[in-house]
Parts: sequence; C-alpha cells; structure tokens
Amino acid sequence: MVSNREQIEKTKNDFHDEISKFSTCIVENDLNVCTENLIKSADNEYKKYLTGGILYQIDPDKSLLLHEQVYLKNPLDQNFILEYAIELHRSGKYLEASKLYETYSLKEPKDIRIFVWLADCYLNIDKIELSITNWQKANHPQNHTAIDKAIYTIYGKTNQVKTRNDLKTEIEKGKFSSFYPLLFLDKNWEFDWWNKGSQEYFLNEDTKLAETKLDKENNELKIIKAYLQIKKLEESGKSEDIKKLLTDSNIILNNKPLPEFGELTSDLLRICFVNGLLSENEFYSKRGNELLDLAKKTKDKDILNIYAYLQATAEGQVKPEIDKLGWTEFDDERFAVSYFTIRTDIIKSDDTELNEALKKYPSSPYLWWVKAKCTKMEGKPVRELLIELIKREFKTLGTDPSKYSYRLKSYMNTLETEK
Repeated sequence: MVSNREQIEKTKNDFHDEISKFSTCIVENDLNVCTENLIKSADNEYKKYLTGGILYQIDPDKSLLLHEQVYLKNPLDQNFILEYAIELHRSGKYLEASKLYETYSLKEPKDIRIFVWLADCYLNIDKIELSITNWQKANHPQNHTAIDKAIYTIYGKTNQVKTRNDLKTEIEKGKFSSFYPLLFLDKNWEFDWWNKGSQEYFLNEDTKLAETKLDKENNELKIIKAYLQIKKLEESGKSEDIKKLLTDSNIILNNKPLPEFGELTSDLLRICFVNGLLSENEFYSKRGNELLDLAKKTKDKDILNIYAYLQATAEGQVKPEIDKLGWTEFDDERFAVSYFTIRTDIIKSDDTELNEALKKYPSSPYLWWVKAKCTKMEGKPVRELLIELIKREFKTLGTDPSKYSYRLKSYMNTLETEK
C-alpha cells in the first residue's frame, strides 16, 4: 500500500481554476450543468479523487462513482482506499467498507476514526463483538470530539445545495412562495450538526434574485428583508433596533400578523422571547389559538411546533392531543418523541400506538429507546432492541440533545453487558 499525497496536493493546485469555476457556477447557474462540467474536466484519477470529495455534499451518487473509478484505477493507494471505503459506508455497503477500513488500518493504526467506522459497520452486519471491540479501541473518554466528527463524516447532511437549486427552479417557474425557504436556508446553513450560519455567497445572490423577481411592495419581500436585517441585529445584540424593525414591518409585535412560513416565524419569535420583546406565557395566552389555527390552515409543522413549545412553557407539558395531531396528521417525528416521553413509565413494550409510531418512523433512535426501556422494565431480553437502537443512534446521535456521542457511548457500554 502506498500514499500519493504529494501528487494529490500537486493536482489540487493544477485543478484550482476548474474548482473555482465550479464554486462560482453553482451560485449563479443550474447545479446539474455545473456538476457535469466539473466531472468532464476531471480527466485523471487524481482530479476524479478531488472531484468526488467536492461532490459528496452535492451529489452522493456521482461522488461514489468517481471514488470507485479512482480506487479501481489504483487499489493500492491508501488515500483512494479510504475514500472509497467511506463512500461504501455512506451507501450502506457495510461489509465491503469494513474490509477496506481494515486494510487501511494496517498502514494507519492510530487513526481512531477507523475504529468508530468499523464499530458501525460491524454492528450492521451482525458482528456485534467486533463492533464492541472497535468501539473500545476508539477510546471515547479521550477522543469524544473526534468520534463525533467521524460519525458526522459518514452521516452528515448532503442535500442543502440540491435543495437550494430545487427551490430556485421552482421560483423560475413562478412559485415565488419558495423565496421563504430559499432565503431561510441561506441564512441558516448547517455547516455540521453543531454549527449553523449564513452561506453568504448564496445569500447575496438569492437576495438579488428576490429583489428582481418580486415587486418592491410585495409583502413577502418586505418580510424576508426584515428577517435578514433582524438576524444581523441579533448578532450585535441590538434589541431596541429589532423591536423597531418588527414594528415598522408590521409583523408579530402589537398583535400584527404572523408570517405563514413556520421556520421563519419560529426564529423570529425566538428572537423576540430572548430579547424580552414578548413574554412566552402572555403570547400563548393571547395568541395561542391564532397559532394553532394558522398551523391547521397551512399544515405547517413548524408553526404547530411553536404552539407546542409555548403550551409546554405555559402549562408544564404539551397536551397529548397536540402531540398526537403532530405525528399522525402533520407527519412530524418530533411530536411522536414528545408524545412518548411522558408515557414510558406507563405503556407496555407492545403498545399499539408505539408500534404505529415505529412503523411510521422506523429510523427514529428515540422511539427504539422507548421500546427498549419498556422492554427492560418488563424484565424481558433487550439485547436485540438495543442493537437496533444503536444502529440508528450511530446515524443521527439523535437521542442526545446536543448531538454528541455520550448517549451512544452509554448504549455501547450497556450492549457489552447485555447477553
């Protein structure tokens, strides 16, 4: 096994202009055209290797194909081996990925990411003891941050650039309501599970597009511009300026209308509450019914979620009927999680509603945790349920409120003792 890292770095310099053109292209033009042009310019294995890395968060299928071609061209290069293994892992080919990880680890035995990835792969091919052994090698107490990042490398979000392109396509076809999710996405870009912020080069381009497509008196344009200004003011802590902008824009404060896009409305209300411009209890008392009616009218799960949050703040918990409405009619897993949070001590592992929720949300680690906990409380074997829970926790870190791997560590420790 060899490493051609120097050749990769040299190619990165040689390929710089094509990469720069691609970065500019996706801001202004159709994503598919930009992607095809980049792929055409990758005329050797090193350019394909770099292109595959660029495209993973844009087009995972093309990224996999490119890294496969590179690996087959030179199956002894450890860089190519690792990237192809990661691609196989991402696409659920756990056995094939594990073999390549083991090969790579012979050359790089101190790369703890490999132990994390092998633990996940072996769990998914029912080699449980090997999974536990590799998890132990990763040494969570010393490497928890690296473990979190290794998991994100495999399972992080990959659809944001494509979502932006799809929204722009809808706008070009005349669906101007798509400006709400488009500008919200640009302003709240997920860089990883722990960090969000503005994707400025997209935001600037899409703001100009909104100003071109929408009349200056258009209410949606006014709301979007007000929101973007408020987000900037929030960063500098100017609460009085935020209040003035909301008042001048005739939204939310002083009983003014609520925007009919839930994510934006939720963020604006959060800003109002944090800055003391509104009281959560008072807002729920005066406008809670309005929020609930708006949620039902628009079928916007985020507006319903705002209502549920305010209800929990004012009354101590979300009413079961609201949670049930959320997961059965609004198709939102968050409400199923909330619904079963207060029921784990009173329901059985074969509860009909719990099984319905699991069928509806089979990838939810939290619901598998509920089933495992109920089963454990009944004195029944829990090992198989725990394995299913861990498989899903590996993909999401979903039962930890901060998206860290501490809960995963706890589940792995429990699995080691459950026979």
